[in-house]
Amino acid sequence: MCLNNKRGVFMDQDKVLDMVRTRAADIRTIVMSFTLAHAALSIVLGFAGAGLQDSGIRLALAAWIILGSLWCVGFMDDAMQDMMAGMSDIDGFAESSMGQRLAKQPIIVFRIANVVIVALIVIAEIMAIY
Repeated sequence: MCLNNKRGVFMDQDKVLDMVRTRAADIRTIVMSFTLAHAALSIVLGFAGAGLQDSGIRLALAAWIILGSLWCVGFMDDAMQDMMAGMSDIDGFAESSMGQRLAKQPIIVFRIANVVIVALIVIAEIMAIY
């Protein structure tokens, strides 16, 4: 089935659903990767002891925490935007219960929450290192 989105472009609805599913899977993957990486880091911080006295080790861990988290936030934000854009292209989505719920809480709420939660985790880890 083809649909006509807001820009007048026709696209197969099954293809749009597949793209939305793919981006949702991407979100689940990045959340799991982020969680496992930071859980492993917590174990390292808990058992490192005197190994964290070396400033090079601390710098490497801090860089990894900050840069890895920035990458995860950017990837997650992009995937959320793609998913929301794809859902808006699905015929009848805005009238569905899920579409009405998402209209009440726009994506910006989730984007801000994502940044705040990751920032708090990063701050706690950096404080644990230094």
